[in-house]
Amino acid sequence: MKLRFAITAPLLLLGLAGLPLPAGAQTLHLIPEPREVKLQSGQFQLKRDTEIVVTRKYARENMTGAQMLQQEIERITGQKPRIRVERSMPGRHNIIFLGRTGQKDRRLDRLLAAHGLTTGKEFNAQGYVLDAEPKRIVVAAATDQGLFYGVQTLRQLLGQDAQDPAACPAVTIRDWPAMQWRGVQDDLSRGPIASLAYMERQIRILSSYKINMLGLYMENVFQFKSQPLIAPRGAALTATEVKKLVAYAQRYYVTILPEQEAFGHLHKVLRLEIYNQLAETPHGGVLSPVQPGSFALMKSMLTEEAPLFPGPFFHIGADETSELGQGQTKELAKKEGLGAVYLNFITRIDEMLAPYHKQIMFWGDIAMKYPQLLGTLPPNMIAVAWDYGDAKNFDALLEPYKKAGLRTFVSPGASNWNRIFPDFDTAFLNIRNFVRDGQKFGSMGMLNTTWNDDGESLVDMTWPALVYGAACSWHAGQSSREQFWNSYDWAFYRARGHHFADAIRELAEVDKLLGNAGLGGVDDKNFWLNPFSEAGARFAEQALPEAHQVRIDAEEALETLYRQEPEAKLHQETLGDLVFAAQRLDTLGLKIQYTAGIDKLYRNAYLHMGDAEEVYRDLYRISATNGRLQDLRDFTTRLEVEYARLWHEQYQPFWLGNVLVRYNNLAALYQRKIQRMQVVIAKYRETSEIPPPEKMGFFYGEASKWEQSN
Repeated sequence: MKLRFAITAPLLLLGLAGLPLPAGAQTLHLIPEPREVKLQSGQFQLKRDTEIVVTRKYARENMTGAQMLQQEIERITGQKPRIRVERSMPGRHNIIFLGRTGQKDRRLDRLLAAHGLTTGKEFNAQGYVLDAEPKRIVVAAATDQGLFYGVQTLRQLLGQDAQDPAACPAVTIRDWPAMQWRGVQDDLSRGPIASLAYMERQIRILSSYKINMLGLYMENVFQFKSQPLIAPRGAALTATEVKKLVAYAQRYYVTILPEQEAFGHLHKVLRLEIYNQLAETPHGGVLSPVQPGSFALMKSMLTEEAPLFPGPFFHIGADETSELGQGQTKELAKKEGLGAVYLNFITRIDEMLAPYHKQIMFWGDIAMKYPQLLGTLPPNMIAVAWDYGDAKNFDALLEPYKKAGLRTFVSPGASNWNRIFPDFDTAFLNIRNFVRDGQKFGSMGMLNTTWNDDGESLVDMTWPALVYGAACSWHAGQSSREQFWNSYDWAFYRARGHHFADAIRELAEVDKLLGNAGLGGVDDKNFWLNPFSEAGARFAEQALPEAHQVRIDAEEALETLYRQEPEAKLHQETLGDLVFAAQRLDTLGLKIQYTAGIDKLYRNAYLHMGDAEEVYRDLYRISATNGRLQDLRDFTTRLEVEYARLWHEQYQPFWLGNVLVRYNNLAALYQRKIQRMQVVIAKYRETSEIPPPEKMGFFYGEASKWEQSN
């Protein structure tokens, strides 16, 4: 099924009165959507002598944005425009002026007033105005951060006209975000640990869509001087790397949020024997509040990390503490109540970090179970409400904190964990509705999450969900998914049309196919199933009706990605993960088909053992130069090589072996079956007999009978 997503709804509501695009007007493909836009007649033409002008007083602060704009123009025209520094807005034409309002720049102030681009009370510090007319372009803001965001919008405006790529449409824009904080979290603790270079690339991309926070989820991946055993050597962030990352992020107005688990999710620490006495249950994952050493450990860790992150927040995790009250704290929980024990613990963590003047964030799943006790928490603490489902609303997760007077973040998810490819249908509904409701309840911001529960997710697959989160948290109210997909190819890849969006959504359709078949979608566990086992046969039997379409969708998406790759003028390096996902989904479909096909061939040979010609024909189709088993092995080893290549481009070497061994084992399984078939063929030549199918591990067709009998 070749999917074609015809998306024709206008991208923007234009004008201060919210009027739609006039008939025949150009549709602007911008992510996030600006609040107020008016298209004018004419266009600004980029020329060989076009200059970018920044004001002298703020030249240093605005240089990163100016250079990003310079690179964008060079990509379009092949010419790198000069960046000039001047005292105020010059009167000459053919310039792009990046200016600060409120600086007594009379020419700038008069122009903005004449074009209705003054700022009102609703305008916040991250807002900007943009005025593009045939003679000049002006981007202005009250702050350097706002000006940076105006530049990001201008970068997307340039080159949209296919007939005249060196043109910018004449347009006026007033724009500001709905949420102050718009964040993304990367899971560094379970599987891939991003390299410093990759995190810097993440920062550049995220800031382009006005994301201003990057959370680093850490369990045991910071190299503590005070606790040197916690982090694996060569697989953790050092203090020096953190300082470099923080400084780099500041250039792009991105705050690095430390997320150090400080209560639960600490199994990788507590499995070490010297820390085991601090565990609520032996070698578990939760610190015991009755152990004084728990607080001593946390203090040594948190006070070492906190000074490295100058941002206003520190996230202490504290989610999913299911072991609490089951071990060392059992008697205390009976006496004081489990809720009181939990809240007292995180309050003490807050006290530890008080000297560093941090606003403490914590995951909100446990505390919300005790609404009557929320008032005991320090008022400076911030609950991060999280949920990853596609509920119609999330009021129930936010209302308890609102009533208790506590501030909140909302934390949706990219639905990428434990999966061959993200479930974007669920992710987009989750992000849209959760962020919308967060705005309704006055949440400070959004922290959109990626997770690596089984250690093999590749983050570049998740960009659609991360960029959609950026759009939702900037946009007031409910954001349109269709408008987003309509703009995605241009805004993310600087490619015309909807080819990449089509390919991505086609890959997402595979999840629906297997989900509707009752198989849980494209879960990694289904890929790793041994097809020559009862469980593998049952899965293949249930999935076979969808296998053809799985492969068609995957291969058509792969073909699109291959054909369109040269058209991606921006972020082309992210396509590798999408290509890999398409190849892996195709391999999954092949595995389903071949599980059934091999079984059918072998059973036919077994039933016709007296017909040597038929037996050899069937057995050689199973295993020979072009045998099914050889295909399964070859597809698997190809994936292994490609996965390792992508990993080394993005992550530190640590943990890679834990994923490659899965490919090795699966390929070795096929190779052993190949060798077993060689023995069977040789034995048939001698005896004219072959073993029963079940002795060979061929259970397809018998799986449902086996299941019923058990």
